[in-house]
Formats: sequence, structure tokens, C-alpha cells
Amino acid sequence: MLQGARRESDHFIVYRHDSVLGKTQFCFKTPKRLGNAVRRNRIKRLMREFIRTHKPLWPASSAVVLLPKHGTFELDFQQVSAELQQLFGHE
Repeated sequence: MLQGARRESDHFIVYRHDSVLGKTQFCFKTPKRLGNAVRRNRIKRLMREFIRTHKPLWPASSAVVLLPKHGTFELDFQQVSAELQQLFGHE
């Protein structure tokens, strides 16, 4: 992705901007429209686990915002991982 790029899949939107700090930062946005706190926390756990286990896919020196779409809570880790790998693989 280029500076200020946006990627979208069936269940996620990824925004990426260059970071002035020289390191990669992640932000997980889970609005209330996605469901109750239990569902939102589950989605965040799955996204954090993907980031932890797929370090080589991280874009260097960037700020990344991960925004799940409605229906993401029905996915398991393998489905989340496959979809995010596809989004991050297009760097």
C-alpha cells in the first residue's frame, strides 16, 4: 500500500499511513454497531493474535488501523488470518 492507502475485504477495512515514529503501530477500532462487548472483544483478540503471529507481513514504519465490518464475529481465527493475510500481502 502507498502512503494513506486503504484496503478492503469482505470483513475488514485496513487503513495505512506512514509513521513519523519509525516503528509500526496498530489500532483496532470496534464500534458498538458490531455487537455487544463480548463480540467486540473477541474480534479484537483475533486481530491481535494475527498481528502477533504474522510479523513478517507488517508494513515498516507505518500506522495501521484495522476496522472489522458487521458479521466478523462469526469468523474463526483461520478465516480472519486468511483474510488479513490477503490484505497485508498487497503491500
